[in-house]
Amino acid sequence: MTQPVQKRALLGTLLLIGISVLLVASQPSAKPPSPVFFHTENSDEWVSHSIDIQREYSRVLLVDGSATPPQHLSIPSLNLNSRSNVNGPSRDYPVSRSFKTLQEAADAAREGDLVAVMPGHYAGFVLEEKPSAADQRYIHFKAMGEPGDVVIDQPSRIPDWMILLRATHHVIVQGFNLAGANAAGVTPSGPRAGIMLDGDFSQTGKQTHHIVLVGNFSHNHRKWGFHSRDTHTVLIQDNLFARSSVEHSAYASDGSDNYVIRRNVFYGSNSGGLQCNLDSVSSFHDLIKNPELKDYPKEQPTREWAVGLMKLAAAKFGENNFPDGRGINFIIEDNVMNENGKAGGGSLNLAGLQDSLIQNNLIYNNLNHGIAQWNDQNPYDEAYVDPGPTSPEQVKGPDDLPLWGCHGNLVRNNTVLMNNPGRAAMQSRNGSWGTKMRNNIFINDQPNSIEIYNTSIYRLDSAFNVVNTVAYLSSAGGENVKEMPGSLKSLAIQLPEGPDTITGITREKAAKEFVRYGNEPWVIIEGKWWRLNPNRPDFHPRADSKLFANWGDSKELPDKDLEGGKRAHISVGAFAPVASDGQ
Repeated sequence: MTQPVQKRALLGTLLLIGISVLLVASQPSAKPPSPVFFHTENSDEWVSHSIDIQREYSRVLLVDGSATPPQHLSIPSLNLNSRSNVNGPSRDYPVSRSFKTLQEAADAAREGDLVAVMPGHYAGFVLEEKPSAADQRYIHFKAMGEPGDVVIDQPSRIPDWMILLRATHHVIVQGFNLAGANAAGVTPSGPRAGIMLDGDFSQTGKQTHHIVLVGNFSHNHRKWGFHSRDTHTVLIQDNLFARSSVEHSAYASDGSDNYVIRRNVFYGSNSGGLQCNLDSVSSFHDLIKNPELKDYPKEQPTREWAVGLMKLAAAKFGENNFPDGRGINFIIEDNVMNENGKAGGGSLNLAGLQDSLIQNNLIYNNLNHGIAQWNDQNPYDEAYVDPGPTSPEQVKGPDDLPLWGCHGNLVRNNTVLMNNPGRAAMQSRNGSWGTKMRNNIFINDQPNSIEIYNTSIYRLDSAFNVVNTVAYLSSAGGENVKEMPGSLKSLAIQLPEGPDTITGITREKAAKEFVRYGNEPWVIIEGKWWRLNPNRPDFHPRADSKLFANWGDSKELPDKDLEGGKRAHISVGAFAPVASDGQ
């Protein structure tokens, strides 16, 4: 008599489980967890904590246009924290499958695969989400042969991009020559960029994340060597982005967070070198299109509208899980920006970059701003920018200032050398407050070396820099600029003048303090690849330099310089001084 009772009890349990499943399925999807970013001033530590790549590959997929593709390959391991050579000891792998095109291989790739591309010319590829990719299971696209042997010179199936990583994650792209066809004097054409990372949030509700771009040469594209939007946790190192026809060598945009951008060269482009413009307008245009936000009011050019949209998006998607027009936790270090800026902009142009570290960068012989911090002149901040505060009583805290400027950045040991009228070696405007500047060389032979605006003087902390001229400015509507009221200087922690700053230094005065001053280009592009110019200037300070050696803020000194050499003594600028005789 117990068996029917047990059956009824089992059926009742199954019915309850079924009802529970249906109830859960009918509920709105749970808010996804917010990404956790590792905070450090050491980029090697950031890589170790944030980019967890596998030591061995699950499969090797081969892309080879020849009639006799190899059956086995010797593949080096990848050590991203090696400055001398990221390619470590090799291991032999059998080739699991062979393809003629990159797109076929990308479609077939899954977690833990290496896509090895043999020398030749190829069209690019689009990679969309591979759900199984994860830490220790990256999909790695690697160019084989000598540098430049693998050339991508045709667009992907989406003509705007040569490589498009769309709403995907845990991907490495290494060693490709992404060759655009644009040149001076020719009408710009072809793909917009060599590499595009795009969460396409309005359509997917996702971000592209955990991406590594290492050792690529992306050049002569219509707009950008590299572009991104709706992204987080990206490592960009040891690349050359060059000769973009219309805009920037590289461009990170639309609320992207948690980047390390190190040891790259940004060269010879029409506008910016590296542009990190997190672009609130573009971010919110993208965000408001997401179906989850369809009931939010149509766009209004006010702070209230923008803040309300961000609050609703954070409740639905989680903090830092959507494009918010701000970028946090960047490390931008050991880069060179050279011969950019015919169309203006900034060699290192920052908008909405916050709580980030900018150090050991060399910026010379460009035609635009050196380092520029601002808010991309967005409409949501406009009422707080023009005319901005005229007395310290009007600034009780951050809420009285623009929201999408550059806040809380540490700018240290950079070398910026220029001769550009109407530009600045270091500029903070449009609500770029709380900047800490230490141990920098900011020299513009024209006015000015440092420009601080009334919306950016709040909690400015500047000392131990070498500069020419300093200006304190106010906006009085549009581009009508006048001198900042002197009383606003009380809002600063420390001003960029006085006994802890050396002023009145021109390039001529500085030249004799370097090992070899000059304006020769940093790189030479020849054939299918590039090399460092043997005649490039040497901006190491001389051991006995009165301007650059043996002084500065020891508490804000990076452990290493631009070249990775240990800083044995305190100094200013991107390079440590050369050793004196007997050391």
